[in-house]
Amino acid sequence: MKTALRQAWDWLAIKPHQRHGLRALQLCLGLMLLFRASTEGRFAAYLWGPQGLGEGSSKDFLSAPVARLADGIYTLDWGPAALVTLMGAAAISLVFGWSTRLATAVALLSSLFLAARLPELGDGGDNVARLVLTYMLFALPAHKVPRRGSLEVWLHNIAILAIGLQVCVLYLTSGFLKATGDKWSNGTALYLVSQVEWFSHPSMRQLFHNPYLTTAASYTTLFYQLWFPIAVLTRLRLPFLAFGLFLHLGIAGFIGLICFSLAMMGLELFLLTDEEYARAARWKERLGQALRARFRASVPTTEES
Repeated sequence: MKTALRQAWDWLAIKPHQRHGLRALQLCLGLMLLFRASTEGRFAAYLWGPQGLGEGSSKDFLSAPVARLADGIYTLDWGPAALVTLMGAAAISLVFGWSTRLATAVALLSSLFLAARLPELGDGGDNVARLVLTYMLFALPAHKVPRRGSLEVWLHNIAILAIGLQVCVLYLTSGFLKATGDKWSNGTALYLVSQVEWFSHPSMRQLFHNPYLTTAASYTTLFYQLWFPIAVLTRLRLPFLAFGLFLHLGIAGFIGLICFSLAMMGLELFLLTDEEYARAARWKERLGQALRARFRASVPTTEES
């Protein structure tokens, strides 16, 4: 028991973990927010402006007196555009790893204000992104080398644990909700989704006319989400994460939930350890060397020609 507690203490205190995974998550969340800013920015006044569709208030996350002052941003014609611009600038910083802690704070606040004004605009990825951005406020900035055992390391590793647990809770909750629905339990869920024009690509509608495919895909998705929290603690972790990446690529391509898919792909990549990223880098280097050697061997020398 003491050994396990000591190992847990050392894991939290000695060095920061998931540095590469965190950068992958920052990159994906940055791309997600940049996509939103580039596609929704031109309609800022229509969506969030004083005569726009949105009627919400920031009182959902601010106290009433502060919210009354903060809501003044919605009454200005240029206010929503300024919020979208800030979100886009923060997204670019996250993509390139510039001042990531400040960029995280700006991205979180701007997205909170926009979501409070028009919550119906989100696609599900926004909710998890805001939770993850909150945890990321306590993570170490990109490229910073902290002192071993410092408070910064503690806060970083606790934030890492919070993000990992959030992913497990997200998948488990989604899996249980699916399992209680008759459309998923009888294997027709993906067929029904594929036939809704707003939520599917035309090629998907024909593809899921096959009863064997739609049943297998529905049950596989359900199995994946229910077993995810257990699988990530076993040797099945890497296959599960790889499957998750392909799953969310499919959701982005066939259903069009770009923001949701980018957020979830970032969380899948986040769960890879620094050692696994190091092994992947070594494998990439060896593959590059082998390809270069084969290319040089296939090119005739001057004397041979």
